[in-house]
Amino acid sequence: MRNVKLWIWPGLAAVVCLSALAIWFKAGAIETDLRSRTLSALRMDHAWVKVLIKGRDLTLTGLAPDEESQSQALSIARNVYGVRAVKDASVLLPEEKPYRLSAEKTANGITLSGFVPNEAARGSIISTLTGLLPGIALSDQMNLARGAPTGLVTLTGHGLSAFTRFSTGSLAITDRTMQIRGQALNPDDHEAALAVLSAIPPSAGIVSLVEITPAAVTGDYSLSATKGAGGIVVNGYAPNAELREAIMARAGSIGGNPGAVDQMRYAAGVPDGVDWLAAAETGLSALEKMTEGTVTITDRTLDVSGEASDAASFRGIQDGLSGQLPGGLVLGTADIGMAQGSSYDWSARLTGQGLELAGLVPSEAFHSTLLQVVRLKFGSIEVADALGIAPGAPEGFEDAALTALQALSRLDEAEVAINGGVVSIQGTALNEAGSAEVARLMAQGLPQGFSGQATASPGNDAGPQLAAASCQDELNRLTGLNTILFQTGEAAIQDHSYGFLDRIAHVAQQCGQVRMEISGHTDSDGSETDNQALSERRARAVVDFMTAAGVAPDRLIAVGHGESQPLTNNETDEGKAANRRIEFRVLN
Repeated sequence: MRNVKLWIWPGLAAVVCLSALAIWFKAGAIETDLRSRTLSALRMDHAWVKVLIKGRDLTLTGLAPDEESQSQALSIARNVYGVRAVKDASVLLPEEKPYRLSAEKTANGITLSGFVPNEAARGSIISTLTGLLPGIALSDQMNLARGAPTGLVTLTGHGLSAFTRFSTGSLAITDRTMQIRGQALNPDDHEAALAVLSAIPPSAGIVSLVEITPAAVTGDYSLSATKGAGGIVVNGYAPNAELREAIMARAGSIGGNPGAVDQMRYAAGVPDGVDWLAAAETGLSALEKMTEGTVTITDRTLDVSGEASDAASFRGIQDGLSGQLPGGLVLGTADIGMAQGSSYDWSARLTGQGLELAGLVPSEAFHSTLLQVVRLKFGSIEVADALGIAPGAPEGFEDAALTALQALSRLDEAEVAINGGVVSIQGTALNEAGSAEVARLMAQGLPQGFSGQATASPGNDAGPQLAAASCQDELNRLTGLNTILFQTGEAAIQDHSYGFLDRIAHVAQQCGQVRMEISGHTDSDGSETDNQALSERRARAVVDFMTAAGVAPDRLIAVGHGESQPLTNNETDEGKAANRRIEFRVLN
């Protein structure tokens, strides 16, 4: 009989091995399934967890971002179907206080350093950065640590958005506070970076510092301000925030309601020697006096155009732009008119010190004409000329101004003004004839469209009486200031000399009862006989004028000397003009 053990034991051994293999394979499948389902449950919020499994028992390992995450991971793992026991072998990440994260952009790329709470945060930051700046070299030197503030990834993403506008820059986050610095690529990118950073919501964190270095401008460095019905709009460049705020504060102060709109950009490149704030103030001061207009500074040149609010404003603009301009500016063009509906004012004031001219005239040509007429009427009197030149004078203005000057010449300590279409004059006449002439000029001598108002009282007081010597001295003083003018070749006195003769007559009345000789003289043109007769007629015309002015006729003697007593030679026009004269001599 064969030995049964010889054939039973090998078979039994095979069965045992096969059973063991079946059990092992089944156990491995169970472990794989449990591990897969556990990791799947943890993957959403706890990707840091690593799972070790033995049978149906799990061991959780890894670096937990915080205790709460540890506890949640244990709870999730224990609730996975089929798990028998869960052991926590994880450790907490080291804690960072304060929590810091930084990024630096250089010509070589971007370096990230500091801390992130988990790999998901790391991945999100890197993904944001590569999306903003594709292909840029990136060095990740961030470490994991506990203590990250809420919104760290969001705040970092906002800050990194500005990096697209910088050639170089840095970002530093401490807890929930961010500081950012950078060199703008150009002025437009500077403004875009500011807009991005100003839009960061408070819920994301606090931006405690934004420090952007302006880019150099390409082309001219400029600033312009335009004033219209919608207020003031400011364009151009400012080198820093302090100057930008100061410029806008000044623009806002003159913008009225609705104020001023800031469309400036930051840029480096203020021209050497130019004070940009003082330059802006110069332009804005001119704009303040306009109803509408534009001032533009290009490098160091100021151009001004627009409409002055009124005559005083027009003069103010002219005064502000005359001479050496502040801030290192030079004046380019100044095209200033008068606002529609504004009054066109002009005035002349006669005092003991001289003649003051103010207001506006329509052209340089008329300005020159006016000054020539002043010399004819008032001689070498001191003239303070504060006239401005502006278009917009009413029709007939030039004739009205000349008539006003004629009326003023007949008065003493007087003032005449043109406001719109009204000419008003007030003062004291030296005699009744002068007072009547002023009234006639205001009533009948003005051009169409102008009306006159005259307050010219006749002067009845001749003043202090003068001794004969003093009387002669005063007559000599007056004739040294002016000359009596006649029509060419005639004895008719030009109206330019009426006011001068009023003053001669006034002095004559102060001389008591002394007699006076009025002598006429001519140049050598024409025949000696004709010149003698002309000199006599001219002397007689002066006597007649003085008699009409109130001087007793028996005190005046008219004498003609023709060309016999020249003061200088008659070879030049100047010499001839000096020889054509009227002289006054007090007779003892």
